[in-house]
Amino acid sequence: MKEFHDKRILRKTFDVGQKVLFYNSRLHLFTGKLRSRWSGPFIVKHVYPYWAFNIKNPKNGNVFKVNGHRLKAYFDNFPSENESIGLNDPIYKG
Repeated sequence: MKEFHDKRILRKTFDVGQKVLFYNSRLHLFTGKLRSRWSGPFIVKHVYPYWAFNIKNPKNGNVFKVNGHRLKAYFDNFPSENESIGLNDPIYKG
């Protein structure tokens, strides 16, 4: 079973300069079901062996070392403020 499980694990890779989200496990202590435990985006500054990373907070410049299991990729391909998405009423064909 372990061999089958290990084959199906997808390894995440992060490169220097990539934006990532950081999982804050301390938020488990506070109530608030709708509060997101992922914070960021942070920027990867250094990649260590054995899945450790230095990440930088772009807001205040703090750099700290974290385990790679607490990171996930951040994608910022959302529409800009000037771009609008039209939401038309659905057309019923019956």
